[in-house]
Amino acid sequence: MYYPKQIPYLLNKEFKENIEYKEYNIKELENYCMCIWTMKSKKILNKTISNNILPDACIDIVIDFTNSTICFAGFSKETKDFKLDKKIDYMGVRLKPSIFYLFFNIPADKVMDNQIQFSDIEKEISIDSILDLENTKERIKYLKKYLLKKAKEQKKMPFVEIVEKLYDNPKEQRVTDIAKELGYNERNLYRVFKSNFGVSPKVLLNILRLHLCLTLMLEKKMNLIDIALYCGFYDQSHFIKEIKRYTNISPLKIIEDYK
Repeated sequence: MYYPKQIPYLLNKEFKENIEYKEYNIKELENYCMCIWTMKSKKILNKTISNNILPDACIDIVIDFTNSTICFAGFSKETKDFKLDKKIDYMGVRLKPSIFYLFFNIPADKVMDNQIQFSDIEKEISIDSILDLENTKERIKYLKKYLLKKAKEQKKMPFVEIVEKLYDNPKEQRVTDIAKELGYNERNLYRVFKSNFGVSPKVLLNILRLHLCLTLMLEKKMNLIDIALYCGFYDQSHFIKEIKRYTNISPLKIIEDYK
């Protein structure tokens, strides 16, 4: 199952010393969101901490309790350095790829590399009351109730299934083959992917492959040569170059730091 990895809370020593980050997997919501996450500073930060966010094809609902704001945050095609300082108290919902479009009928590319106020997208239900809650369990319960209400209106989720299939078979996928299988020409496939995922088929495949590589390195403990072959890289050097492009760390360094 596709589940993206984020580097800072796994590998960044300074981040882990100053920021408490947790992910909560909600069984009833597993078809719609990866997790509900929290990020809090352990004390008032007297310096800026970098949070390098990898592209993950997910759009998040982000609640900033310190500044009393709620927004949708779209991912970037490239790794983005998000700066953290002073008091941090965030909670978010990491929606699965294509769920934003399914829930709100707004093309995902409108939120790409952008932040949009929650109320500008969600016209039917206000969740402002969550800003008055201080307990994490109460906040999660509140979000769960909202998301289940949105999910109840949905029936089919074909594009969620597409992501899982592409993730499971990264080596075998080509844009022409994907278009043929889904019954689109390449031009229409591009349009459909931009609406559902915010990016082109090629970019989505690269993102899924990145996170598959991280999973195989950190959880499955496969060796790098086997990962490069399994994920369809030309050779090991191409694999190393791609991982460094997104993470700024070599695969060997990632494995070493994770240990």
